[in-house]
Amino acid sequence: MIQLLLLTALLVAPADGAPASDALAKRVSVLVKQLDAQQLGDRDRAERELEAMGSEILPLLPPIGDRTSAEAAQRLTRLRQVLMRAQAKSAAEPTHVTLHGKDLPLADVLAEISKQTGNPITDHRAAFGQQADAHQVDVDFDKTPFWKALDEVLDQAGLTLYGFTSEPGLFVINRSPGAAPRTAKASYAGVFRLEPVRFEAQRDLKNIEQGGLRLFIEVSWEPRLQPFSILQPLSEIKASGNTGEAIAAASQQAEPETLIRRGFSTAELDVPFVLPPRGTSSVHRLTGKMIALVPGPLEEFRFEELPMAKRVARPKAITMRKAGTSLTLDGVRINNEIWEASLRIRFEAPTAALESHRGWMLENQAYFLDIDGKQHDSGGLEQTLQSKEEIGLNYFFDLPAAPDNMTFVYRTPLMVLEIPVEYELLNLPLP
Repeated sequence: MIQLLLLTALLVAPADGAPASDALAKRVSVLVKQLDAQQLGDRDRAERELEAMGSEILPLLPPIGDRTSAEAAQRLTRLRQVLMRAQAKSAAEPTHVTLHGKDLPLADVLAEISKQTGNPITDHRAAFGQQADAHQVDVDFDKTPFWKALDEVLDQAGLTLYGFTSEPGLFVINRSPGAAPRTAKASYAGVFRLEPVRFEAQRDLKNIEQGGLRLFIEVSWEPRLQPFSILQPLSEIKASGNTGEAIAAASQQAEPETLIRRGFSTAELDVPFVLPPRGTSSVHRLTGKMIALVPGPLEEFRFEELPMAKRVARPKAITMRKAGTSLTLDGVRINNEIWEASLRIRFEAPTAALESHRGWMLENQAYFLDIDGKQHDSGGLEQTLQSKEEIGLNYFFDLPAAPDNMTFVYRTPLMVLEIPVEYELLNLPLP
């Protein structure tokens, strides 16, 4: 079950890979106008037809502005939400690989896996100072989940992944001597791959209640998604030893959180346990459920008219709304030769989870486009307010001229997916 906290549009090309046709764009435009038709039946029919077109039309739906009627705004918001729910659910499903052949060049196989799944894969061996030997592999994949297919290919070539480059994608390196094959202990759960990496045990000789056992689990995900946080409710952990006894997770009410830096494709979970009896030599079976918080695809807000503060002390703010979220550009002003753009983002139906996980919004992109199409990026920002429903941000720009004839663009996810990930790990030897 995927819980949608906020919603945004995901730009998806039509099935033939071509951009949305002019005919489709014109038809969408006509139907959008009919959302405000005089007859209720005409309004209902237009909304149903737009919904039947599917998520392909999301980039063609207009933002809700001050001039949008209440009726059209309500229907556009509802339409976006219906289309986005279905799209967001499919976006969280694992991708698959279909590929067959013997003695295929490794580079070609990795390129094809990347092409089929949308997950960038880079040979990183040269950057590591490693010998980048050419390999040939045999593949027989028929709608095989991405992680299982990739692990099998990397094992054949004696390779693995390095997940801490701060760049998006997966980076292939040589597997170190003595390292186990990737398929040996991996657990696959949708778009996620989990692998236990080590146990750490501590026994306090002064206080027997202070001892403990910690399991570290490496979690990776398809890089087309980028979680910003992983929560591990310890109440969801169940483990048993080789003799059948239960091994309890410590602090059952706790929910440790692992924050993830942008660009990383791997994180390490730390799961604490009560130290088991000495006769327990392994964890026979461990099941768990973690929650991955994933921001949705980017939505773009474009302000072609700017509330310039140099003309009036308090310019009239401009507001755009999409899918239950409003973005207000309060003003653009100069301050000691640096231009400031003041924004407020308001959520109409915020949740407690979203309220406590807004750090990812500070990495959103804001820029000006001049009349020649040149992009002028922000040189910094400051947060000006935060409440349950709203966050305020000031972006700073060093511009060559006043932005009177420029367009201000702000790109942000307006959706957070809560993806529950159930996993199982077997036969883990204890220290």
